[in-house]
This record gives sequence, structure tokens and C-alpha cells, in this order.
Amino acid sequence: MKFEDLPKFQLFDIIMIVSFLLHIVANAVAILASAWLVPNVFYEYELFSLIKIATILALVNALLKPVLKIVFSPLILITLGFFTLIINIFLIWLVVYFTPEITIIGFAAYFWVMIIVGFFNFAVSIIQNKE
Repeated sequence: MKFEDLPKFQLFDIIMIVSFLLHIVANAVAILASAWLVPNVFYEYELFSLIKIATILALVNALLKPVLKIVFSPLILITLGFFTLIINIFLIWLVVYFTPEITIIGFAAYFWVMIIVGFFNFAVSIIQNKE
């Protein structure tokens, strides 16, 4: 069976699942890169904990981030978009709070982890939108 033969809703579901899995992989690579590049980021190098952290980060970005952006949209407009940085740092803090396998100490470390995670997720988005 070819992809063209699938009904459109099934094809859309497959695309969304693959997209989510790509974001999990990107988050896993971003966590590894952050632990390697950023001081004050401590991570237990275990595969299961990496998958857990990356999945929680992908879920938080997919489910909670849009809600926070809508709630804080006036503040985002007033600060010309800079408040999205605070939202992203808060989401990473939330993931660190719920997963004891990773520890980040200091605002600067959170900032750089946010930059690295954002870069990898942006790269996945660019790859997905390329036709």
C-alpha cells in the first residue's frame, strides 16, 4: 500500500506521529549537547532517562507552550516577543523539576539550554516544512 492510497486523515495522523517522534529525537540530542556544552548542566547518561526527558520536553512544548503563549500574549506583545524566552525557560525548569535525572543550576545555564533546545527544534521544523 502506498501513501497516496491512504485516506487523508490517516496520512495526517502518520505525519503528526512522525513529527512528534522527530521532536523527541531532537530534544534528546539537545539534552546531550546541553550536558556536554553548558556548564552547570548535570545529566545521568542513561538511555531510558534520556528518552523520558526528551518525551516530557516534547509533550510540554506541544501541550503547555501554546496555552502559555495565549495566556501571556499581552505581555509578549508589550515586550516585543522577549517574554517567550521566559516561557521557554519556565518550560525547561518544569521538565527539570519533574525529572531528577537532569539538574540545571543557574539562570545562565537555563538560558543556554533553552537556546540549544530551540535550535534543534527549529532545525526539525525546517526539515519538516521543506517540500
